Amino acid sequence: MPILESFLRYAADFEQTLVDDDWTRLERHFSDDAVYRVEGEPFGCELEGPRAIFAGMKKSLDGFDRAFSRREIALSGEPEIAGDELRIGWTVTYHEDGWPSFVLRGRTFARMHDDRIALLVDSYDERVPGELAEWSRQSGAQLDPSYD
Repeated sequence: MPILESFLRYAADFEQTLVDDDWTRLERHFSDDAVYRVEGEPFGCELEGPRAIFAGMKKSLDGFDRAFSRREIALSGEPEIAGDELRIGWTVTYHEDGWPSFVLRGRTFARMHDDRIALLVDSYDERVPGELAEWSRQSGAQLDPSYD
């Protein structure tokens, strides 16, 4: 399967998992020795193996994403594909009544092996820590986006 198609299937399953918390659907997308690295404060971490990856993702979703009633994802540019690697930029805009919207910007790198994610890296824009602190001040919300 082409790398972009594999990654988009993972992304669609991730969005469904955000809704129903069924992490078993993501198992088919990750190799047994997969690594997930998050670069940028306050999110930075490295998680090894699907079990740790899913636990970390769930913690971040519970502590941040699920505090909002909706989020909008937009790609910033075309995916860059080279061999078994994919790079793509994105923004996620979070919305909740009574709070200002929050825009999170970053890039994702994925290395696939046999149509499964072997390495997944999310890198957040260097402005995110300051923007998150300002958003927290404005909204009064103290959310925890950390993975570990």
